[in-house]
Amino acid sequence: MRWTGRAEGDARHRREGPARSWPEVVERPVFWLRQVHGDEVVVVGHPSDPPVREGDALVTTRADVALGVLTADCAPVALASPEGVVGAAHAGWAGLAVGILERTVEAMRSLGAGRVDAALGPCIHAECYQFAATDLDRLVGQFGDSVRGTTSTGAPSLDLPAGVAAALERAGAHLVRCAGECTACAGPPGSANRYFSHRARRETQRQAMVVWRA
Repeated sequence: MRWTGRAEGDARHRREGPARSWPEVVERPVFWLRQVHGDEVVVVGHPSDPPVREGDALVTTRADVALGVLTADCAPVALASPEGVVGAAHAGWAGLAVGILERTVEAMRSLGAGRVDAALGPCIHAECYQFAATDLDRLVGQFGDSVRGTTSTGAPSLDLPAGVAAALERAGAHLVRCAGECTACAGPPGSANRYFSHRARRETQRQAMVVWRA
């Protein structure tokens, strides 16, 4: 599993570009999604499957393919099991609300996964993610008070990493790695931000996370 940032350019228009520079995936076709902030999980069963389908997560048992998701502030989540099932999910607040991570874990288990471990890539964090009170209360009702945060200016906010962790726990999966970087503010003071952010800067560019079986 690897992800890109600002330095690698806009992955929305160069989806194959970053991955093709990584020796681990150079021989694998990379599958992508038309992401809609829903709960649809796409199963990749063969390298000849359609390369782009509508959904917000991909899962596979194959070692000869790779799975990719695009994000700016939403959470890119990589999932894997000892049985050789892997997944990649795009989880923003709307995806969390409709259960995209739970559906992804269910799809992996339907393919033979037992224990499912997950890694969270760069996404927006609570200090930069002011959030509407009604929607925040809805997510607190689903995932608990851990998702209720405060921005750096004291406004109510959503703690998206906490929401990812809570959704995975509810699905019986384990968050074992977290990038710990906020897409809105990561980077040395005074320098260009390390990641694209729609929320902070209205940028339309995207990062990519690519997942594959070792």
